[in-house]
Amino acid sequence: MRKLLTLLVLLYAVGAAAQPSLDELRAGADAGDAWDQLNLGAAYDHGMGVARDVERALRWYRRSAAQGLVEAQFSLAHLLVSSGGDPAEAARWMRAAAEQGYADAQYLYGVMLAEGMGLAVDEARARRWWSRAAAQGHAEAAKLLK
Repeated sequence: MRKLLTLLVLLYAVGAAAQPSLDELRAGADAGDAWDQLNLGAAYDHGMGVARDVERALRWYRRSAAQGLVEAQFSLAHLLVSSGGDPAEAARWMRAAAEQGYADAQYLYGVMLAEGMGLAVDEARARRWWSRAAAQGHAEAAKLLK
């Protein structure tokens, strides 16, 4: 997620000449480009250059996530949780990102397991996911293991 937000901040910081227009982003997304789909989803998710629209953000995140883009899987799961979407769907996408080694997803999937968000509560599995995240330097996951 940090990579995506950094990309979005950089695009806005360097000015309109260097950033793709929303039309270009939509064209790429419609053509199936997973990164354009992710970035268009993020634009709708955060209201950057467009009015915030959770449903459109979810639609574009889903398309990108289905192509295996870990950042999209994480963003989709995160938005589903934060917007009151289907917790079971959120858990599936968070796990998909966690299984690809994404430390933030490993940490949050562990939280979802520990709290029973879209899954049965399973403290032992939660700790295993936190251990994976902590092994990558995730400080919050390491705190939960103490």
